[in-house]
Amino acid sequence: MGEKSNGLRVFVDSNILISAMHSTESLSRKLLLLVVEEHNLLICSYTISEVSHVIKKRFPNKFAEWERFLSLLEFELVYTPENPLTFPVPHIRDKKDIPILISAILAEPDALVTGDYDFHTDEIKEYFAVYTPAEFLRTFGGLA
Repeated sequence: MGEKSNGLRVFVDSNILISAMHSTESLSRKLLLLVVEEHNLLICSYTISEVSHVIKKRFPNKFAEWERFLSLLEFELVYTPENPLTFPVPHIRDKKDIPILISAILAEPDALVTGDYDFHTDEIKEYFAVYTPAEFLRTFGGLA
């Protein structure tokens, strides 16, 4: 996979992938299509594990579709540290989000796109821009 020289490095959270996989009409699906086409998509190993777990548990009949979806998606894999709780981290309300936050900080993306408002804090925005799917699409194309 070659980096797009003028594209942003865009890190996405688990909820983006679940929504994109679940509905072809979702803003998250439109976002992923735009990012893959014009930017550089980053997904962390923790997110892939988390999404796989959620789909197995909540949508077991969609697991093969998830694996196919993931295999067709062009992205840079960001490894989540084995012990993410040992890293200094900005405050985030839900401690279960720390592995994703640490992975994003270590990846140094231009933007994090998430529907989880726990990431939309001034402290986290010191590391990178944070957008909802709609905000990113309005800002960078794909949504009027």
